[in-house]
Amino acid sequence: MWGMRVSRSKKSVAALATGGAVLALGLVGPASPVTAGVGAASAASAGACPSGHSDARQRGGGDGTDPNSVTAAQTAAMEQQLQAGIAALPRQARKAARQLVLGKRHGHHHGHHGHHPRLPKHVKINTYVHVITQSDGAGDVTNAQIRQQMKVINDGFKGKTSPTAAWTPFKFVLKSIDRTANDDWYDWGYPGDEETPPTDTDDEEAKTALHRGGWADLNVYIAGLGDGLLGYATFPDEGDLKLDGLVLLNDSLPGGAAAPYNEGDTATHEIGHWLYLLHTFENGCNFPGDEVPDTAYQNDGDNIFECDEALDTCAQPGTDPVHNFMSYGDDPCLDEFTKGQSLRMTYAWLVFRAGR
Repeated sequence: MWGMRVSRSKKSVAALATGGAVLALGLVGPASPVTAGVGAASAASAGACPSGHSDARQRGGGDGTDPNSVTAAQTAAMEQQLQAGIAALPRQARKAARQLVLGKRHGHHHGHHGHHPRLPKHVKINTYVHVITQSDGAGDVTNAQIRQQMKVINDGFKGKTSPTAAWTPFKFVLKSIDRTANDDWYDWGYPGDEETPPTDTDDEEAKTALHRGGWADLNVYIAGLGDGLLGYATFPDEGDLKLDGLVLLNDSLPGGAAAPYNEGDTATHEIGHWLYLLHTFENGCNFPGDEVPDTAYQNDGDNIFECDEALDTCAQPGTDPVHNFMSYGDDPCLDEFTKGQSLRMTYAWLVFRAGR
């Protein structure tokens, strides 16, 4: 499936530690593919969308709409897969994952006992970057921008971006950068899903030609994009390896022209989807939100683009998670994952990507 995000109420971190099945992701039957894209939807139009957005990130004030949304039924099916996958993991692996994530913060490891199986302190993810330019080279990004983008990603996943940010075990390692001059691919269009026809075939053509590695490797495609998109990603339960990865608007990289969405957080957001996170506002104020126990419920309306820490759009406990990477705020606003999101990503990695 393509990624999306869901909102849900704040619960104690203790709830995360009680059982591995909280965040399970499994390979139980085929899932209907849903694209997770980042659209340039306007704040006004966002409220008109159904409760789910795809794993995309939108610009506030744009003139487009989120190209793909995920229904409540699709969200439920995704969670069933997650739960089944976690249940199928060895008990020791589930315990080690919880211990690693919930006992670690900002690089300091606590409460780990030698008789329990260990996960590596860092899950290294080889990252292959593919830059698409126009035939005359227009639209290129520099290697320095790409290196800075990698730093932004790793800082976010290490929990270095905020005093309240959770640590995650993921470390992204840049393996290669390649460039392709292709006018058709540069104006990369939305690939579509079972309900929305594709605007063109760029996604399949470019990815099939350029993709490297396996399910445990991250492929990042950078292009001019079309249809007002900032970026989109695939969920880890997709069935076609060649289409796996994320697509980014070139101007969303650090120093790009898409201010205030030009500090690199679109990539962080999309990798969250690549590791099976949903939007914080998924399902709005309705249970189960984004399927993560320690993110507060967040209404799916114009508020998702705001950065007001006092926002409290749902009756459940907790103010809106406006600083969460999986919300739709602009880059200066987004600076954290939660421990629950870190654990969900870790389980998703074990079930869908490691060894697949």
